[in-house]
This record gives sequence, structure tokens and C-alpha cells, in this order.
Amino acid sequence: MSDDAPTLREQVRAARLRLADSAAELGTLLRLRGEHAEAERLLRQAVEIYETERTIGEPT
Repeated sequence: MSDDAPTLREQVRAARLRLADSAAELGTLLRLRGEHAEAERLLRQAVEIYETERTIGEPT
């Protein structure tokens, strides 16, 4: 593996952020369709992931 390759931790973080982005997009679309309960669940999950990743990504 080269020195420029992302670490497993970086790969997992990137995947989690992509998941949060997808959940937020789907939640927004569901809200527009009037499926508010499902939209809220997905949007809350997205926020939880973003908050977790922000906390983990902060320098110590």
C-alpha cells in the first residue's frame, strides 16, 4: 500500500459521510412526497452521523 492511500479509518469515515449524505437526500425527497415520518427518521440518522463524525474528526 502506498503512503498516499487512505487508512482504513479514513475510508470508514468517508463511507459514513457518504451514507449520511444519502440519508439526507432521501429524507429530503421523502419529505417532498409527504412521507414525513420516514423523512424525519432518515434526516435524524444523517444528523447523528454528521455529529459523530465531526466529534471523531476533531483534533485532540
